[in-house]
Amino acid sequence: MAGIDPKYYYLTLGLLGLCTLVGLVVAFKFQREVEHDLAPSTEKELIGPLEKAYYSGLMDEAEFKRIRASMDKRKAGDVGPGPKRPPARKAPVEPEPNDDEPTGEAEEE
Repeated sequence: MAGIDPKYYYLTLGLLGLCTLVGLVVAFKFQREVEHDLAPSTEKELIGPLEKAYYSGLMDEAEFKRIRASMDKRKAGDVGPGPKRPPARKAPVEPEPNDDEPTGEAEEE
């Protein structure tokens, strides 16, 4: 440390502090954006596009009322478990014919 000019020492220390401060600000803003994206949507955020579709004629009144009633039930906590789905079944995989194996057909000479 004895051989370092003090102005370069303080300049380097100041730049390091500035970079740390800028990094913290960027990290804080990024964290806020991520938390905002992961936060549950409010009723206003959910119903807004639906009302827009209803008033523009893309959705009929019965469908809009059904969705609105469903949202009201969910808000009141009256929603039971969702519909049960049947377990997924795997389709049987048949092996592809191999050119090296005989297919059982008689070859013509």
